[in-house]
Amino acid sequence: MKRISLFMVVLLFVSSVAYAAEVSINIGGHGITDEAYPGAKGLGIGIVTGETNGLSIKSWVSHDHAFQFDANWDLYYGGFGIGAAYLIHNFDIIEADNNKFPLYFGIKGWINFAPGTVAAGIQVPLGMAWIPRSAPIDIFIQVEPGISIVPSVRFAPGGGIGIRFWLS
Repeated sequence: MKRISLFMVVLLFVSSVAYAAEVSINIGGHGITDEAYPGAKGLGIGIVTGETNGLSIKSWVSHDHAFQFDANWDLYYGGFGIGAAYLIHNFDIIEADNNKFPLYFGIKGWINFAPGTVAAGIQVPLGMAWIPRSAPIDIFIQVEPGISIVPSVRFAPGGGIGIRFWLS
């Protein structure tokens, strides 16, 4: 199971990175160009802190859909974890001049390798990002209610706050 899960995460990451250079968001169909929001195209790499602390990578696959990957140290299990999420964004709920605040939700699979045990489960990321007009960054906050399936079924919440730098 470890090899299959790791293979799936690596496959999703490689395919989204290859596709990331070609995709940028078109916010609300209002003719906003790539240059106006550099934090909304390409590949974003950054850090996240909270229930898990580590690396966060995001890649847009369409104007409002993205893959998000993380490699982290899990505070609950005390081990190294990886996760992959598919996110859907809504740019129309919160409107502000020169900034975008998309709300998003999705589905995430995760696996954690702690000393003496392996844990895996699913979560539902719910969050909001701040994408400024002129900086190649985004700052996000999210909660991730979910369940652990392995080694036993239990509530497994997550979440955190982070920042990513976007490579065009």
